[in-house]
Amino acid sequence: MFFMLSTAKRSLIQHCVTLHRPRIATLASMPTTRARTRHIVSTSVIAAVGLLGVSLSACGSADDPDEGATTSNSSPSSEQSASSADPNAGWHTAADDGGQFLVPPDWEVEKVATGSALQAPPQREGGVRVGRGIFASRVAIDTPDAIDNAAETAVKFHKSGGMDDVKRLPDVTLGGVRFYHVRGENSAEWLDDYGTVNDSNLITVLWSFNRGLVDRDQTDELINQVMPTFEPTP
Repeated sequence: MFFMLSTAKRSLIQHCVTLHRPRIATLASMPTTRARTRHIVSTSVIAAVGLLGVSLSACGSADDPDEGATTSNSSPSSEQSASSADPNAGWHTAADDGGQFLVPPDWEVEKVATGSALQAPPQREGGVRVGRGIFASRVAIDTPDAIDNAAETAVKFHKSGGMDDVKRLPDVTLGGVRFYHVRGENSAEWLDDYGTVNDSNLITVLWSFNRGLVDRDQTDELINQVMPTFEPTP
């Protein structure tokens, strides 16, 4: 075991033994009985072993200063949460005098004579589009009953235009603004008409969908991707 120690440890032990060698030799040369001789030798051996233990402890600390130290793999970047991406990245903006909507990336926004056409995505790759919403605004008189009057006008208009089961549904609030909601249908299409009067602007979105391509639940899903994004003009 002694020969397996490092050079530095052996040198330290030899130094310690050299320091105590005169004392050991003096004790050994004194006239003693056999028992006292055994006592002296045993005491010397114990002292040497004690010195060996102290030396090993000291040398171990000197040879391995980093022993027992723990390292951390954490870094400031790993402790910081990544910022979330913009959920509306890539969306299109459809704006008019009264406000604006955000339209999903797979939709298209086209300018038409009456405003902006919010074109829903096609049913399949290369197929026809399932429907669209016409977003428009025009100047209107902003009165307490302006929204109700606009809703009544919409109901009459769609009934006279050949729509069946035309009715006004409960109003909805979008961007802090109250909108009326009129719904109708015929054999070919589904219709949803939203409108409001805000800051002297009559804002409408008239949705129509191909009944042969989507059902009513699917039209609701498509409409709900756009309508909640409304923001009125500041």
